[in-house]
Amino acid sequence: MKKYFLALSSLTLFLSLFLLSCEKKDNSGISPSYKEEQGTGGNPFPNNPTVTGTSTLSNPATQNSSLLVGGTGWSNPTCASTFTTTLQGINGSIVVTLSFFAPPSTGTLAIAAAPTQTQLCSMSAANVPNQPSGIVWYAQSGLVSVVTSTSGAVSAAFSGIVCTQQTFNFPTVTLSGQLGCN
Repeated sequence: MKKYFLALSSLTLFLSLFLLSCEKKDNSGISPSYKEEQGTGGNPFPNNPTVTGTSTLSNPATQNSSLLVGGTGWSNPTCASTFTTTLQGINGSIVVTLSFFAPPSTGTLAIAAAPTQTQLCSMSAANVPNQPSGIVWYAQSGLVSVVTSTSGAVSAAFSGIVCTQQTFNFPTVTLSGQLGCN
């Protein structure tokens, strides 16, 4: 009997310690009713949104194209001053812009994403035919031949300038032609 009493008291002591050592479960996390209780759309940290997975960017453009700039149908707005840093060509909704770091002088300039010196320029084209509207295309590399006159006129000729979208490298738009101002 002593044996049973010792076993029963040991088991009772063990169960008592086990039950007393457990803590009540914290219920502050997300539960099926969290959205309704908190009004935060299921996010426990509404000021710090969480994202699971990645969103896939979709390119609306699917094929290469080319654009001849200048000639019939194109207008070149008059330069704002004799020290212009931008040339623009417009044909309907198509807009091609050539930007210089400083007023250009006669010579050959290289295309750069952002001109940071006088030997560099940048080029962009918006609403290119045979491409989805609203997309802006940015020149990646190439050369532009600039001619200036003493009267302040500026003319720039270019050929085979490859442009891509800011977030996609394919497809491409190839620009050739000329821009100027009077």
